Amino acid sequence: MRSSIPVLIVAVLAACGPKRETTKPIMGPITEAVYASGIIKARDQYQAFAAVSGIVAEVHVHAGDSVGKGDALFTIDDRTTDLGAQRAELALELLRQNAGRGSPVLEQLHLAVEQARTKLANDSLQHARQKALWDKQIGSRAEMDARELALTSSRNALLTAQKALAETRSRLTNELRMAENELALRRAAQGDHTVRSQIDGRVYDVLIERGELANPQRALATLGRADAFIIELQVDEYDIVRVKPGQEVIITMDSYKGELLEGTVSRVDPLMNERTRTFTVEAVFTQAPPVLYPNLTAEANIILARKERAFTIPSAYLVDERYVLVGKDEKREVKVGLRDLQRVEVLSGIDSSTVIMHP
Repeated sequence: MRSSIPVLIVAVLAACGPKRETTKPIMGPITEAVYASGIIKARDQYQAFAAVSGIVAEVHVHAGDSVGKGDALFTIDDRTTDLGAQRAELALELLRQNAGRGSPVLEQLHLAVEQARTKLANDSLQHARQKALWDKQIGSRAEMDARELALTSSRNALLTAQKALAETRSRLTNELRMAENELALRRAAQGDHTVRSQIDGRVYDVLIERGELANPQRALATLGRADAFIIELQVDEYDIVRVKPGQEVIITMDSYKGELLEGTVSRVDPLMNERTRTFTVEAVFTQAPPVLYPNLTAEANIILARKERAFTIPSAYLVDERYVLVGKDEKREVKVGLRDLQRVEVLSGIDSSTVIMHP
């Protein structure tokens, strides 16, 4: 009698244990999408930089101003550029004197060539006379060798002088061309004192004030189109292979709570950001909301596929991505299709009458 009491208690506890949840597949719509987050940017948005370093002498615009392509944004006071142009002009003038006709440098080398040529002519004549005597067995071998050595030395001296003249003329010509290019660059840089707008658009931010130091590495202002915007989204590397231009995008924004905005993927950046492990995807609004500003935050679902009628089960009932429980310890393999955050499509393996259990 004592031994049956524990068995009875176990049976009662088992009968009172929690009942596992069950469900059946249902027919309904399902949409598979990739989540992305990002910001709004003005089309053709860019940051303006100065081409030279210097003090900001004038700020011609304010945030919110409309500008046309070529309009002045900032004037930079860069006196070093003017001084550099003056130095380049002086250097060019000196090289023109040295490389042109009447150049004192080239005249000296021309004189050295003529002197070497005269000496060669004289040594050639002396050598010929000595050889004529030698042929008549007049004179010594030492005198003949001395004349031959002098002739050879004169020939080498002429070649050396001619080579020095040619190399100097070539060097001066190259230096002259370089000086002309340097002066052209300096004069072009003098025109870079004014930073101008590259587009017809709007000034969204001015990042420097009059009297501050500008340089080519410091952004001066942010500009962009005033009538066109894009959505710049970040997509995880796990999902990027399924994202393509032309796909539908559903966008939500904190600035337009409760509204679902529509768009289309316009571009997929092929280079991954190694720090965030994400790819940049651009989308455009099908119909943009009435007021937009750069850097407004946005969240989006990029639609990969959708079905209006599909057998679906809750995602939580799927085991190891390919099985469902049809009994306490009985698994059945199923083939799945589309999925969203809550449900997954079942293509085969079960039907609408199959009862499945929560794992």
